[in-house]
Amino acid sequence: MQNKFRLLVALCLLFVASSIRAQQNIYLNEPFGVYNRVRIFNDVDEITYGPDSLKVWSDDKSYAFDVSQVSSMGFHEMDPWRVKSMPEKYWADFDYDIAFLESDKERVKEEPVETDPASVQYDDFVEHSTWSKTVNITFFENSVSVTGDIDSLNLTIEGAHVTVQTTAAQIKYILSGNSSDAGFKLYSERKAYLVFNGVNLTNPRGPVINSQLKKRLFIEIPENTVNTLCDGETYDKVKGEDQRGCIFAEGKICISGQGQLYVTANKKCGIASDKYIHMMGGFVHVNANAEKGKAVYGQENVIIGGGVLRTWCGGAAGKGIASDSLLWITGGVVKAITTGGVIWDETEEDYSSSCGIKSNWDMDISGGEIYCFSTGTGGKGISAGHYVEITVNEKIKKYYYGGLTIADADIYVRTSGKRIPEEKEEDGHGHKVGASASPKCIKCIDKMVIYSGNIYVRGSGGGAAEGLESKKHIDIHSGKIRSYCTDDGMNCSGCVMYGGDVLICSSENDGLDASSLKMYGGIMYGIGSWDAQMGVDTDGKTFEIYGGEIIGVGARSCTPHGTCSQASVCFYLPKTYCSGVAVADEEGNIITQFPTPNTYDVLCLFVTNDQIQVGKKYKILSYKDSFNDTPVVEYDFSMEEEYLEKIEEKFITLGSKKSKETTK
Repeated sequence: MQNKFRLLVALCLLFVASSIRAQQNIYLNEPFGVYNRVRIFNDVDEITYGPDSLKVWSDDKSYAFDVSQVSSMGFHEMDPWRVKSMPEKYWADFDYDIAFLESDKERVKEEPVETDPASVQYDDFVEHSTWSKTVNITFFENSVSVTGDIDSLNLTIEGAHVTVQTTAAQIKYILSGNSSDAGFKLYSERKAYLVFNGVNLTNPRGPVINSQLKKRLFIEIPENTVNTLCDGETYDKVKGEDQRGCIFAEGKICISGQGQLYVTANKKCGIASDKYIHMMGGFVHVNANAEKGKAVYGQENVIIGGGVLRTWCGGAAGKGIASDSLLWITGGVVKAITTGGVIWDETEEDYSSSCGIKSNWDMDISGGEIYCFSTGTGGKGISAGHYVEITVNEKIKKYYYGGLTIADADIYVRTSGKRIPEEKEEDGHGHKVGASASPKCIKCIDKMVIYSGNIYVRGSGGGAAEGLESKKHIDIHSGKIRSYCTDDGMNCSGCVMYGGDVLICSSENDGLDASSLKMYGGIMYGIGSWDAQMGVDTDGKTFEIYGGEIIGVGARSCTPHGTCSQASVCFYLPKTYCSGVAVADEEGNIITQFPTPNTYDVLCLFVTNDQIQVGKKYKILSYKDSFNDTPVVEYDFSMEEEYLEKIEEKFITLGSKKSKETTK
């Protein structure tokens, strides 16, 4: 009974379409006598996390809650389109939340130590270095104590701020204590080892940890320790030195351990390196509150191989995890939530929006669990690459750099922001022009390759909210993909599918929108909206089928356009059908069957698989409630046909081995 009355706090993030700034509404469920009551905070400005408390800021007031009593933080929506757009069979695939949970702290698994000396990451593991000296640094409110092997150190102490200068090697620094005005700064030419042994430090004038050494900075978060670091909104400038964040290093940062680290970034970044960041362990939660703030930032690279990394970005155009170059995720748990809106970048003459995980060049996700949620206008979940515009002979050419590779990872992404502007201008030739920022769940500038894994994406913010987008090709070798968006479920210049289980659904546009599609294997189920959109849209260009199964559902459909070695059929059904369709042979044996939405006035279906053969006869069956019912519509057709056959004022398009016919 005691559990029945304990405080349960459920945080639900809902997008407010009328304002870029006020995009957060928080609903809190708490006990009131023997019942629960709901408290609503409108237009929440900021949410901050600490090891013991969660604060909600609204109308310049803050409301604190015991973090141990927070059951979940997630996004719930009332979706009126799902029942119209998608068969009920798939609804549960999109009922996930992107949530910060108390249980996240128990999920820390460290990356296995690299044992190959030839590996470029071998030296990132602290176990491969020797540490012969130990320095103990204990912070008090207005002072600091430095003891241990200090003979080789040149110390400068001002209150609780300590600066270390040394040329000595193999030094381990153990930091502990509490202060509201403290900092640790290190000058050295040798790699160093920091151990956070229960520190709670705030530096109102700059970084809490400032490493000016250009070698590796190892950071260990020991098991059973809780550590909290917070910087100020303004920094004291130091000529000739970078100070990019609350934890900053000129060199590489390598993080390990089993303990907890909470970082709050008010000026720029939470954890930043001018080289790269390699996270191997620890529970790390980073809040980035500033406009264009980055929770975790590596100028050259970011590598995540273990631990639990959670990032929260509340400022406009904030980035959860960002790299100016490469970003690799090979393991661990990553949760990135952004709630900030867009800003106009005068230098780029373009909008800049928030993103959970962003690399400027290639991104490789080959393991781990990744959760991204972006609520702001134009917000992205995962984004890789960039493009450069060059004017040649008065014509603008775009060059795309940076691809995305996914294998053996579980990825969950949601966006709820809208595009800005909501309606783009056209140039008179049907081409969209002008700057814009569009919400994308997973975006790749160059080629996207999916080898395996589970990918679930949901974009619900309105026009241009797309699931998977590549400016070039998307190649799918295997894996499970579920994409449900307002705009295209998948958008690319070309798609090649060798295997996998793919559902791509749009409530207002095409399931798949690609200039070319080549199908060799796997299953693709594409669902377009009922107002003249397609389940599979190849713009009447290359559409070649050599194997696998495609089910396209929409108001119309493209049909094969190019050389094929597998037959297909495209047919229309009136509204008399309800919940399912099947293709059967002449005797009525089911070849394939699938559930369908039941809101189309006229349903167009495109079906291909390796059991449909030219020269044989088939039946089209549709069902009212389940596949156990007697069919409510039945059509017979022969694959010997190679033309449009009119049946009851509806049409069946028959695709042969070399069909180049496209549905009109």
